[in-house]
Amino acid sequence: MTKFQRFLAKRLAISVLLTLVAVSVIFVVLRLLPGSPFEALVTSGNLNQQQINEIRSMYGLNQPLWQQYVSYMGSILTFEFGYSILRSQPVWSVLEPRLVNTLILLVPALVTTAVLSSSLGMYVGWNRGSFLEKFSIISTTFLRSTPVFITGIFFIIVFAYNLELVPAFGMRSVTASPEGYAETFLSVDFAYHYVLPFTVAVLYYSGDFLLLARNGVVEKRGSEFLKLHRAKGLSEMQQLARAGRNSMLPILTYFALRLGMIFQGLILLEVVFGWPGIGRELVLAIQQQDYPLVQAAVFIMALAVIIANLAADVLYAYFDPTVSTNGSGSA
Repeated sequence: MTKFQRFLAKRLAISVLLTLVAVSVIFVVLRLLPGSPFEALVTSGNLNQQQINEIRSMYGLNQPLWQQYVSYMGSILTFEFGYSILRSQPVWSVLEPRLVNTLILLVPALVTTAVLSSSLGMYVGWNRGSFLEKFSIISTTFLRSTPVFITGIFFIIVFAYNLELVPAFGMRSVTASPEGYAETFLSVDFAYHYVLPFTVAVLYYSGDFLLLARNGVVEKRGSEFLKLHRAKGLSEMQQLARAGRNSMLPILTYFALRLGMIFQGLILLEVVFGWPGIGRELVLAIQQQDYPLVQAAVFIMALAVIIANLAADVLYAYFDPTVSTNGSGSA
């Protein structure tokens, strides 16, 4: 095994360990919360105490904590997430459509802003001191530093309520009843509801990519290889293309990391727009203390971050000419 392979194995082992710590913490925290998932059912009179005890036994919640933890880890490691306590449905059947809804919203938004903001960032980095550079940095930094729910509420007030151009909430009309993903996501009704949250997500992500691309080009602009290309007679745009290509590493690394975090969703964005994504579902599950649902959602998010970090390491090794396959600097 080469040095670089050992490095990747070490990083993967650390990530797995951190994931186990994360899911263990959520297991403990959920059980330290006051009340229980069945408290509302008891107070409403829908179930009596004997029925509650039978359900607790069915879910193994009457066992000692250490036995619950062993069963929990076994189910997580085998991807057998069990049944939602309050929904009486398999956990994966509850999470899958919400996860798809989150990915449909945020992955295109992330790709769009990565392409557009990075291209703009490279251009303004090459043309330092221009009005466009100052305006783009100020505007994207403002959008990134503003809480996403504030931006979302502002867009709802302006475009949904005042101008009445698009609907304010939801993923489709109340009367719509599509069957399958094709009818759901390839309809005019969906596109009508999609525009506003998609736009807010693009604006929210734009500042990071623009600044990364701009700073990368600024660093490369005075480098020796560009002086050589300039001496060969390359045009300004050709030099910019080469500077941009050589500054892509931080952007690709950040994109991979951000892609892994997308599985968490932009919780506040989903709540503001009433978007039925995994972030909003996780908030509801925590409020209802639906243990299996929360535990599975946290595990999926942690696993996505592990894969994203590993992808970032691979991208770094592939695109950075100073890193070779044996982990040493190239000559």
